[in-house]
Amino acid sequence: MEARFEKAVIERLWRALEQALGQPGERALAHRLGVSVATVRRWRQTGRLPLPLLVMHVPEVAWVHLLGEELLGLLIPQAIPPGWQPTPALPDESAPIPPIRASERLTDSERCHLLEWMLWAREFDQAFIRLYRQGHTIGGVFAQMGNEAVSVGAAYALSPHDALFPMHRDIGVHFVRGQDLQALVATHLGRQGSLTRGTDGTVHYADPERRIYGNISHLGAMVPVAVGYALAARLKGEDTVVMTFIGDGGAQTGEFHEAVNFAAVHRLPVVVVIENNQYAYSTPNQQEYACRFLAYRALGYGCFGEVVDGTDVELVYEACCRAVERARRGEGPTLLETLTFRMRGHAEHDDAAYVPEAIRRYWEARDPVERYARFLHERGILTPEQVAALRERIRHELRTAIEDVLRRPFPAAEEALRNVFL
Repeated sequence: MEARFEKAVIERLWRALEQALGQPGERALAHRLGVSVATVRRWRQTGRLPLPLLVMHVPEVAWVHLLGEELLGLLIPQAIPPGWQPTPALPDESAPIPPIRASERLTDSERCHLLEWMLWAREFDQAFIRLYRQGHTIGGVFAQMGNEAVSVGAAYALSPHDALFPMHRDIGVHFVRGQDLQALVATHLGRQGSLTRGTDGTVHYADPERRIYGNISHLGAMVPVAVGYALAARLKGEDTVVMTFIGDGGAQTGEFHEAVNFAAVHRLPVVVVIENNQYAYSTPNQQEYACRFLAYRALGYGCFGEVVDGTDVELVYEACCRAVERARRGEGPTLLETLTFRMRGHAEHDDAAYVPEAIRRYWEARDPVERYARFLHERGILTPEQVAALRERIRHELRTAIEDVLRRPFPAAEEALRNVFL
């Protein structure tokens, strides 16, 4: 990949290169890079430099000092929502909403499945918000409204034998993997038939049959477990890619750093999806980290990084497909940052009053579910009436499952002592 620079910048970079190489002239750089002198001369004359190649082979140059954000933007692919700013800076509400970037890998039938899973995630959240207010849920309700394109698009990029380590805000993953609806409802309501035997109210469970493992509430701690799974799979000779998720807040923990560093060193087949939903509970981006994008850290780890618009399900899917392919080829982990927004508070006890209305309006206009439904309508795949009918069917099935589970008893008290070290 070549990047074009103004003549003054080229000369500044050339002086830095000659100082780093310890000698003047184009021949020394050609020798270092293994290219012809004519190629180096062409780069200098045209102002088009193969920046990733230069950064890799001439690390003595203080590239970030010379080019700053410009360099990082060239090395880390970015497809970000126009007008976005890291919180608490206000976005440009007048910025256009780009069209869905259609993936050539998807059929129209698969697109219908993506929308259906996103609708399941949205309707599930809305149903449990109501149940929380009615006092039926066990523990908190952590809605993923606004994050549906990330969980669904990412999970669909995997093969059935690949492993998933979703967070509490990734219910879409479970629908993609075909999780039993009544088991999910029973788990959230703490009733018999729960995947955690009624001992927990959220998705802290493993379902080995579906290759789902998670979720650890101390979220950074889940990334080392996922990386360890990838190492174990390699040692057993399995062709397994592991995908795990982390929020912008969880990405500031020591466990996150240690795990990604270990995965990069050993070139493990891991895809780390950062759901940057703008706030770590109530802490905005700019008070969490100093870099503009968390994916910039991939350069330090020595792995691939990318930033995408997390409200575009096909863009997320396509980026994850590329990451999975790199992992299978033995090229190591990918740090994929998805820019999205948590439309609710951290949990339903939190009214998110700390979020400025301008930020809320910007992201609500980019609602991933509604945005994708419009795209399918524009492509002639589904009419608004068909989408409405799909929503109603999902709501009916949800109501039926909830009514059935609420009639079940709570598990016996003795269940609390099973599988517990005393």
